[in-house]
Amino acid sequence: MFFGKRMVEIYHEIMQEYINEGDTVVDATAGNGFDTEFLCRLVGDSGCVHAFDIQKEALANTKLRLEASHMDSRAKLHLISHDQVEQYVREPIAGFCFNLGYLPKGEDNVVTQASTTIPAVRKCLNALKIGGIGCILAYWGHEGGREEMENVDELLHELPGKFYEVFRLENHNRANQPPILYLIKKLR
Repeated sequence: MFFGKRMVEIYHEIMQEYINEGDTVVDATAGNGFDTEFLCRLVGDSGCVHAFDIQKEALANTKLRLEASHMDSRAKLHLISHDQVEQYVREPIAGFCFNLGYLPKGEDNVVTQASTTIPAVRKCLNALKIGGIGCILAYWGHEGGREEMENVDELLHELPGKFYEVFRLENHNRANQPPILYLIKKLR
């Protein structure tokens, strides 16, 4: 159930149901590597996690985390914007995740933006195989965050219901712009 859990824990539980050994997945915002490491556990030795970030610090943190858990061979780290995903991921993906906002404990003036996030989400949706899952966690309390979240919301709201199922989850009575979690499943 959702109560008493952070949004990240909720989408990790959901992704566990859809990501299997041998799958290819995308972590569109590597950050400090928590999602990348989690996804590496799910895809196993025969799978691959493509992790993207524009900050060297983020990918360095991710690499250290993966090396410490002996899973660095399961991931490909890309120091480039997530809107370039199609240059590096050419096969269908079983899942993707985005954590929108800024690098925790990093520079809070370097943030994800709608101008790259929307094309990246579209490309991940196009690469998603039938039965695949996407998770987008929008932290939107920073400058430009509301615009990005609203753009994501609009894009996902307009997806044809016969091809995608989309859920939006938020803590309705929490103050200070609580994060919003979008869950997307490709139906056909």
